[in-house]
Amino acid sequence: MCPRTSQQFEDIREGKRRQILDAAIECFATKGYHAVSITELAKHAGISKGLMYNYFKSKDELLKIIFKEIMHEMLQLIDPDQSGKIDRNILLQYFERLVSHLKSNLILWKMYMAIFSQPAVMEILSEEIQSASRKPLEMVEQYFKRQGYKKPLEEVAFLSTLMSGMTYEYIADPENYPIDQVKKRIINLYKLNDQKSQVK
Repeated sequence: MCPRTSQQFEDIREGKRRQILDAAIECFATKGYHAVSITELAKHAGISKGLMYNYFKSKDELLKIIFKEIMHEMLQLIDPDQSGKIDRNILLQYFERLVSHLKSNLILWKMYMAIFSQPAVMEILSEEIQSASRKPLEMVEQYFKRQGYKKPLEEVAFLSTLMSGMTYEYIADPENYPIDQVKKRIINLYKLNDQKSQVK
C-alpha cells in the first residue's frame, strides 16, 4: 500500500473540517448556538472532542468562520462578478438567485436568521456583522442614488425589510409559503419603481 501524498492528507483534513462545519451549521440552526456544546458538536460530526480542537480553537471561532462563509456566499448573490457595483439587471437577478439559494440551503439560512434573533450571538459576531454588511449595503445605496431615488437609505431599509420578512416566512413554513409569487411581486415592484424614479 502506497503512503499518502501531502495532497491526500490535505484533502482528508479539508474533508474533516467541512464535516465539522456542516455539523455545526445544523446544530446551531436547530438548537441554537448556546444550547450546543463542543462535545455535542463533535458527536454530531462523528469525531472526538480532542480532534475538534485540532481544527478549531473554540466554539466562538467555529461560529465566526461559519458566519464569514455565509456572508461570502451572500455577497456572491448580489455581486456575482465582484465588480463592487450593481445595475438594474443584477438587482433583479439577485432576487432570483437569493430565492434559489434559500430553497437549496434551508438549514444554512435557518442558522443565518437565527443569529439575528439571539443578542448574545450577535455580540460575539458584532465586528464580523459590521464588516460584512457594509459593502452590500453601500452597493445597494449607490444603485438607488444612480436610479434617482430621493431617499436611497430609506429604500435600502425598505428592501432589507422585504427580503428579511420573505426569508423568515419561508423558513417558518417552506411547504406553504408562496415564495415564488412574493419574489415576482418584489421584482415587479422594483421594475416599476425604477421606471418612476427615472421619469422624475
